[in-house]
Amino acid sequence: MFDDPPPLNGQPLKAAFTRTMSGWLDRLMILDTDLFYDPDDLAALLIAAETVPNLVVITADETRGRRARLARYALDQLGRTDVPVIAGLDLGGEQRFLMDDYLDGLEPQPDDLVDAVARVCAMTTGPIDWVGMGPMTNYTAVVTAAPELAERFVLYQMGGWLDRYRDKRVASHNLRIDTVAAGLGLRIAHKPRLMLSDFTNVREIRITPDWAVIRSLRSSPNPAAQLLATNFELWFARRGGSWMHDPLTLTLPLQLPFVTMRGEWIRIEKDARICRDLDGRVMEVSCAVDYPGFIDWFHETLLAGAYR
Repeated sequence: MFDDPPPLNGQPLKAAFTRTMSGWLDRLMILDTDLFYDPDDLAALLIAAETVPNLVVITADETRGRRARLARYALDQLGRTDVPVIAGLDLGGEQRFLMDDYLDGLEPQPDDLVDAVARVCAMTTGPIDWVGMGPMTNYTAVVTAAPELAERFVLYQMGGWLDRYRDKRVASHNLRIDTVAAGLGLRIAHKPRLMLSDFTNVREIRITPDWAVIRSLRSSPNPAAQLLATNFELWFARRGGSWMHDPLTLTLPLQLPFVTMRGEWIRIEKDARICRDLDGRVMEVSCAVDYPGFIDWFHETLLAGAYR
């Protein structure tokens, strides 16, 4: 279909996936992330840059292309110029972005979401992991415009709760931002895999301002690590902690042993809340987490990326 595909991020698509020639037919990961607000997204990006050979980044809850511009900069500083960045759909979340002071001189990124995703998907014949770390707007837009891709996507999504949440009157944050997209996307996906908020809104993965690793990030020679330190500091000026929801979600497609999953019959409510219901549909949901093992891996891998 795409014998001579157009460039993405200023380079031919084939150049974007040639860290190793064998990587051409390897599994592809699409990271759909609302970076540069809660810092767990940028932490997940640093870890993905360190661990995922064939990676594509789409910015969720985009706001005038700012997330994509800064994501391109961070990846370049990490030596991942091969990773395409696609600006996702803009939901007008002006207040959900903290890093305006770091945008000077950064170039806009491609924003032809559906066509750009189709082009990168054409570069592999294998399955494609779609890892949702923000609202489901981009995923739903792609699979409704190009339904043939839905059969290839394995959807991992951070969000949803069944038993425990800070406010049981509402859906969890990522699903609540765009409830229509969440409801449609979860119905389209074949057996979605949910990293439930029940298991991420916990003290075991809460990072606070006294976290020693922030000093290590600040002292790193890598500007992307320093950017993450700044993201943490700006977030802490607003809130007392950041939970590592997204790095924990990333361990699912990486097939690491920290999260136990099980099948549940789930009904999706109109407001994107989910509940157990035998008349619903089957989803894989988190049911247990090895928090000490995850935290050890998180620290080690994050610092390896920061000092690459």
